[in-house]
Amino acid sequence: MSLLGQTARYLLLSALVIAALGSVGFYVLIHRQIQHEVDEILANRVEHVRLQLGRPTDSAATRQLTAPTSNPRTERVALPEKTRFSDAVQIDSLDGNRRIDIRQLEKTVTVDGQHYRVTTYEPYFEFNELTRELSGVVILAFLLLMGLSVGVGLGLARRLWRPFHATVDQLPAVQFDTGIQPVFPISSVREFNLLSRSLTDLTRKLRRQFLLQKQFTENASHELQTPLAVAAAELDHLMQSEHLNATDHRHLQQVSSALNRMSQLSRSLLLLTQVENNQFADADTVDLSALLHQFLGEYEPFFTHKNIALTSCISPGVLLSINRQLATILLTNLLKNAVRHGESDGRVQLALTPDLLTISNTGAPLPFADSLLFTRFVRNPARPDSTGLGLALIRQIADRYQLPLAYQYDPTDRMHTFRLGLR
Repeated sequence: MSLLGQTARYLLLSALVIAALGSVGFYVLIHRQIQHEVDEILANRVEHVRLQLGRPTDSAATRQLTAPTSNPRTERVALPEKTRFSDAVQIDSLDGNRRIDIRQLEKTVTVDGQHYRVTTYEPYFEFNELTRELSGVVILAFLLLMGLSVGVGLGLARRLWRPFHATVDQLPAVQFDTGIQPVFPISSVREFNLLSRSLTDLTRKLRRQFLLQKQFTENASHELQTPLAVAAAELDHLMQSEHLNATDHRHLQQVSSALNRMSQLSRSLLLLTQVENNQFADADTVDLSALLHQFLGEYEPFFTHKNIALTSCISPGVLLSINRQLATILLTNLLKNAVRHGESDGRVQLALTPDLLTISNTGAPLPFADSLLFTRFVRNPARPDSTGLGLALIRQIADRYQLPLAYQYDPTDRMHTFRLGLR
């Protein structure tokens, strides 16, 4: 969820909580205020009764005040009683026997030494309805105002954060190998300007370091490969000499093998560095089906030499957006791994679908943990000619194009299986 979305969520949740608490508080406040006013009405009514009882005897008025259903109603008591306000419920016979809320006051008044208990009540259910309606209107208005405030606030925030989002959106498009220095937007907000200047300085430094590293790897490759090729050629020429004995020839053969391995190691390290530095930025639409058919033909002599039974099932026209050179390295390394580490008289199974590439070969279990299989320089001690970089290259290329790569060993069939997702 975006920052604005998260902010809106918190503001709305806060508004709902405040509205809920405010509605209860407002209802209680209005209810108490109305109750106070009703109590004053009841007290005035009792005072009016007290004044009426103090006048000369009026038998009609006295009968009315002492009637059981009169309001207020008086009755003589021997001693003064405590004044008491209370809430009660009364049946309204004029309104379909509806239960209505009333406020009631019982108070003792003394007139000419005689004590009278005066009981009076006042229905206030209409006040309660008015209180609820007022509370609802106020809370609704409050929610509308909060919603309007949140909307206006989010609109302003979106406008203020626009330079920041423009800066963030520009970051994924930064490529150090294009020679184009990214230009981040200028804003009226000081913090965003500081961010833009910092990113500009950072990308400039990273681009300079990238170019220096790229130049170093290119120079190192050239400077290492050339003397290695010269040394290999000279050794090959020396091994053709008729003056060498068997011991000399064996030593020269070992030196030649070491030079070849060093040359292969140098090329693999260079490739790894280039992939890590994203020096294969251009992507093509590569026909994996055609490439696999081509490489299977090239590797057929190696399968025949080890008497490996090859089974392939390649769907036609499987395309993948990938750098062609990296696709070649990816497929050839997988095939080379199957040939090199597949046991003689064993089996290799290859399957390609639009979603998945699977290559399996029979062989002994790994002498190390499966989790180390794609780690650099981790190799089978029984194969000292391996550089330990082939599978690391495969992993690097797969990660570069976000292709899921998995390995599994089935001890029942003694089958190593590599699965490369293509979607």
